[in-house]
Amino acid sequence: MKIIVLMGGESAERRVSLTSGEAVAGALANQGHEVYKVDLIDPVRIVPTRVSLFDETVGEEPPGLSDLPRFMPRRLGALMETLDRQKPDIVFPMLHGGMGEDGRLQACLEMVGIPFVGSGSLASALAMNKPKAKTLFRAVGVPTPDEILITSDEANPALVEDKIEETFGFPAVIKPDALGSAVGLFILKDASGIEEALKGIKELNYDIMIEPFIAGKELTVTVLGDEALSPIEIRPHGGVYDYLSKYTKGQTDYLCPAPVSEEEIERLQEYGLKAHQALGCRHYSRVDFRMTDDGDLFCLEVNTIPGMTATSLVPKAAAEAGINFEELVDRLAGMR
Repeated sequence: MKIIVLMGGESAERRVSLTSGEAVAGALANQGHEVYKVDLIDPVRIVPTRVSLFDETVGEEPPGLSDLPRFMPRRLGALMETLDRQKPDIVFPMLHGGMGEDGRLQACLEMVGIPFVGSGSLASALAMNKPKAKTLFRAVGVPTPDEILITSDEANPALVEDKIEETFGFPAVIKPDALGSAVGLFILKDASGIEEALKGIKELNYDIMIEPFIAGKELTVTVLGDEALSPIEIRPHGGVYDYLSKYTKGQTDYLCPAPVSEEEIERLQEYGLKAHQALGCRHYSRVDFRMTDDGDLFCLEVNTIPGMTATSLVPKAAAEAGINFEELVDRLAGMR
């Protein structure tokens, strides 16, 4: 097949996307496909697999949006023209965050009838909007933490402190309402960290979601097709699964299958598949959970374009199921 891998883009997850895209493109080429790569900030430039678009290091702090080249609306038209001219059999989006994952790109591909890997526009938009996703989780019986929503305009430390104290108290997690890769995530042990957290999220230009911090295990479930794979337990050495822990080798231990009971594995898989289906996802996703010491599960979010880097979780879960990385991406490219 002729496949175009879309990667890069302008979101704060750009560096991860470039790494994922390079890995996916290489694996597809090794499977015998004709593969080309396009950086979403430069859709006119299309390069063959042997030419690397990746010249940045993932294991660094993510950049602020002001440091990135802007993907202007006119470039979306250029991208569609590029795809129309190249006439790929399928597009493989490897874009994390921003318009590459929030449904806008998917809507454009749907409108012009270009097949693509991953969830459609509606499911992508719902998954990226964490408060809306949590509403759908509750509707199908998937437990999720309570949340406080605050617009960036009205956020101030005193208001946030009052709302946290009134709702669930400290410790609390504060993060953007529509971003991934733990970018902009802060864990507040008390009110002293609120001002720094608000400043960091405002710089990313997102509204704010606050949840109670749930002590216990960090777990994730990969959904591939209509099957939930073995859960993985995530143990960051620093105690918090932040950006550096996610994308720096040796900073986190991954246990697959997760060392939990058979009953807990079944519940994780059941909830993971339910959350995936509640949003209308297709092909694959990764569903993140916290589990208390008492075994209570809470679904945090669904990732519709999960990472495909050397430390990423979907390839690890697939490997546990006997599917190597090249087989995984080849299978995804063949899904319709």
